[in-house]
Amino acid sequence: MSETFHRVVEAALVEERAILPFIVNGWPLFICRDEGTLHAVINRCSHAAAEFAPGGRVRKGAVMCPLHGARFKLQNGECIGGASYKPLKLFECRETEDGWVEVAVPDGPPGAEHLPVKPLC
Repeated sequence: MSETFHRVVEAALVEERAILPFIVNGWPLFICRDEGTLHAVINRCSHAAAEFAPGGRVRKGAVMCPLHGARFKLQNGECIGGASYKPLKLFECRETEDGWVEVAVPDGPPGAEHLPVKPLC
């Protein structure tokens, strides 16, 4: 499936270790900065389908799910620490010369396996 870059947020608004949620072309994702590097990651934990943002934490190159504490490497989406949950989907992102973060997402819609489950509260 082909992908297209979309302008999402001003890079200056992505603070270190903050998790900012977005819907880009129907895809739920979050953008974060860890040790100066920008990351764009599916906003859905592969363990329990919970959203990472808001409420998740970024530390030492990993994101932690706020629901059960599952941790995943931002570099490759791999689960850390014994559990064998599926890796997270990562999206290519870049910072433009004029100071925006652009993220490449598939041109087609996400499937149910990409959408987070919302709590019933």
